[in-house]
Amino acid sequence: MIGYISLKVVKKLVDKSLINDTDEELYVYGLFVLLSHILYFILTITIGFLFNIVLESIIFYIAFQFIRRYAGGIHASSELKCEVATTTSIFICLLCTKLCEMNNIQIPILILTMIAAISIFILCPLDTPEKPLTKKEYKYFRKISWIILLLIMLTICIGGFFKLEFLLYPCCMSLILESTLLVLGKIKRLIKNNG
Repeated sequence: MIGYISLKVVKKLVDKSLINDTDEELYVYGLFVLLSHILYFILTITIGFLFNIVLESIIFYIAFQFIRRYAGGIHASSELKCEVATTTSIFICLLCTKLCEMNNIQIPILILTMIAAISIFILCPLDTPEKPLTKKEYKYFRKISWIILLLIMLTICIGGFFKLEFLLYPCCMSLILESTLLVLGKIKRLIKNNG
């Protein structure tokens, strides 16, 4: 859906000679990324509003987007699968955030988060076969991933120490989701390489 809209908008801009048709693919990709971020941000806030955790939903979205951008992970094989998987993931993470706040299950979530953080630390960055990273890019993305991971972990520590659940749980969920995507991506790659 987002890809279709991006393509249509860029085609109209090319038809009106507002952009050069030789750069069409670049504009389509750029618009796709921009629209995706806007759509998923609105979706995240909407779900947060339904669960009465708008601030938590914004914190989750920001933390997850930063770590995901540099750490990588599994990607869906089609745009529709990606949209369904992303929407489902956001919903589940925000539902878990709400349930954690209602039931105050800090210790189990912190244990899961530590496992997630270790997984991210070891596995990041995970590129895709379509866009493999060079050695230099790999080192750069790994370094940035580790810095973002450290910042999110510091935020979790502050949230836990000062009992700021609105910081604690969404940051934990962002790391748990990212580690899940990294592990699934690594498993997919191993199966492909051995198959």
